[in-house]
Amino acid sequence: MVNRPPHRRQSGQAVLFILLGLVALVFFMIFIADLHRIIQRKDQAQNAGDAAALAAARWQGSTLNLVGEMNLMHILALAVPDDQAIGAITGMQARLCFTGPLAGLLAAQVAAKNNHIYVNEGMTSLLTEHVADIRNNYSVDFGNGMVFPEPWPGAWTEYADMITQIAEDGIAAGPDNMRTFDLDSDHILLDKAFYDAVNGYGWCWFFRHAYGLLRNYNSFHDWPPLPENESQNYANSEIFGLGLQPYTLPLKQIFTPDEAAALVNNYGFPNGQISPGALATNGVSDRIETWYYYRTDEWGAWSRIKSEGDDDFPITGPVRKQYDVAGADAVVRVGATVQRMSTNAGRTDSVVWSAAAKPFGYFDTDLGQESVTASSYLVLPAFRNVRLIPVDAATGSENSSADADWVRHIRGHLKNYLEHGTCVSGCKYCQTLAFWDKNPSITVAETTTDAQGNRKQTTVSKPFRQIGIDWLNEFSASCRQSSGGSGHGGGTRRGH
Repeated sequence: MVNRPPHRRQSGQAVLFILLGLVALVFFMIFIADLHRIIQRKDQAQNAGDAAALAAARWQGSTLNLVGEMNLMHILALAVPDDQAIGAITGMQARLCFTGPLAGLLAAQVAAKNNHIYVNEGMTSLLTEHVADIRNNYSVDFGNGMVFPEPWPGAWTEYADMITQIAEDGIAAGPDNMRTFDLDSDHILLDKAFYDAVNGYGWCWFFRHAYGLLRNYNSFHDWPPLPENESQNYANSEIFGLGLQPYTLPLKQIFTPDEAAALVNNYGFPNGQISPGALATNGVSDRIETWYYYRTDEWGAWSRIKSEGDDDFPITGPVRKQYDVAGADAVVRVGATVQRMSTNAGRTDSVVWSAAAKPFGYFDTDLGQESVTASSYLVLPAFRNVRLIPVDAATGSENSSADADWVRHIRGHLKNYLEHGTCVSGCKYCQTLAFWDKNPSITVAETTTDAQGNRKQTTVSKPFRQIGIDWLNEFSASCRQSSGGSGHGGGTRRGH
């Protein structure tokens, strides 16, 4: 028997260790590459969402300035007077309330695609379905007028055509605060945070918002009916709407002849200097005309941002007066995918980013910088810049109108669930409701103390909702400090 020399056995072992090291190094490099791709894709989604929201808000601000300038041009046309010009001005204002926001929707798509975000089929199909709804339902006339009054003759056809042209190129940045429905209500089934809390065992959310529901719920019969859809305001685009309202009233109810003349003259229209006398004579100030105003239910103090409380987006200090005004903001949603090469090779992960932006402006007065609504809520050109804002502070952000699964759930599934307790298979939100109703027993770890003071951990099975009740009985004090997310710490769902 021939013995192998010791140095040859050691050489073979060294080769084995080198091979193992190389395999580990390859896996580590693949993991690093995966991590880099995920971070890069997340950064791309964030950049794309922010750019898209800013692009849409920039068009909102520009359109508001145009509508405001036309209010001033209306005064100028009254001084002449020029009835043909007046009709053209009010007609253009009506169209701007739709074309301006839709130009913002188009700009948002360009910004997202320029940042390497591809078309999202779910968001595209949602917008396409809405176009079909506009064409088939908005122009229906039952003999006593249209169900949805047109802001100008042929408006709904033009509106549908504009959206169709944008959707045909594919939607990469979905409008996430569309006003085709309004979820700003107290009904828990219309709040995404409820579904998050059920799926994530977010007991602190129940402690703050629905502790009685957790303790007393028996079946789907306990839910209150869904709120009725309030009549929409048809003077505005449902996508990135401006929140404006046309009012028909004489000029003298808005400004005195001196005030109106000074306002027009201060904006320096070419050949537009007018005298108070031109507005005070011939009954010009008494003529009934259409003027565009900010809607008081949408514009005003920014109540969603406040320095204390759990229901709205918290801040650390007061908002400056000129910026403390809600209305006309844009929320967009973008999505991206990343295919893994390391763990779970071949699995595709999704990255979703929501962003919101808002146009801001102010008037320079003797008292300092005043809000854009300071001039009796009449729209005037005052917007100067756009800024990103917290998503939860934006108007209609709770609608999540670019989330296809969510929209189809609240539009097509909830009514049937409330009537019959049945859920649609394949809908993740319906699955959450089925889990909530079934209240299955779940095995959890529980710590007990015997008579000698020894602590022992055992496993027990309890109904899902009872687990939450027991947890809150012991740890509810920790829910008084918000720490973000829908987990045990609670807090707002989304910041930005």
